[in-house]
Amino acid sequence: MKLFNRIFQLASVLLVFTISVFAQSNGKITGKITFGDIQKTLSNATVRLVQLNRAVVTDSEGNYEFTNLPKGRYTILAHQEGFIDLAKNVVLVAGATAGVDFQMSLIGVRAQVIVTPTGSEESTFEALQPTETVSSNKILERNNGGFADALIDEPGVNKRSATPASSRPVIRGFDGDRVLVTTDGLRIGSIASQSGNHAEPIDVLSLERIEVVKGPGTILYGSNALGGVVNAVSRHEDELHRGTSGYFSVLGSNNSRQAAASGGVEQSFGNFMVW
Repeated sequence: MKLFNRIFQLASVLLVFTISVFAQSNGKITGKITFGDIQKTLSNATVRLVQLNRAVVTDSEGNYEFTNLPKGRYTILAHQEGFIDLAKNVVLVAGATAGVDFQMSLIGVRAQVIVTPTGSEESTFEALQPTETVSSNKILERNNGGFADALIDEPGVNKRSATPASSRPVIRGFDGDRVLVTTDGLRIGSIASQSGNHAEPIDVLSLERIEVVKGPGTILYGSNALGGVVNAVSRHEDELHRGTSGYFSVLGSNNSRQAAASGGVEQSFGNFMVW
């Protein structure tokens, strides 16, 4: 019995020693994620450790931490919606702490955000319904003042018009009251769907993007959306922000000697926004 107790005590000591050595040999990776040269911290950014398939999110100060890591070479990915994904490699020494910071930049016009299909923001990749997005840059590149003309190169989209100014989208052969046109998700209520002589009251140059939704999910918007939904997203922000923001867009052509321009300014006054 005494021999058994001695063996058990020895095994316990060895186990504790092994755990202690193992804990001391493991290291950690810490860092901070900021935005651009202004060094503004980014909270709730996702940081992934590729080799171990572990992920954490940054705190309110933009800090993250991976603990209890064995030594080795690791790849760290930083992701935040609306920013360019970044990746860095780091070699972790046993028992050491490695610091890996990220300075992220905006993804710009390459960001594809869909709000029409579900009513909440989601990326194009995550959208289950067939959806296309036409960015403001693409609208200017196509150099068309008509609403439907800005969509003419999108798959399954055509147009009908009495004049270029009164063009309206035709989606997969559906026209008129079978294609719903909205602005920031709200019905416009125009009679353009009933008459080809009337135009949709939308300033194309003032838009941030145009979304085209197709498929069975469009019936959520009523019987007059069976063909599809076209949502014009303005540059106006719903949330209060401090300071001044705005836009200015212009296009023209030398063959017709015509040009068009559109501009807007958004200014905050206390708890009020003026657009």
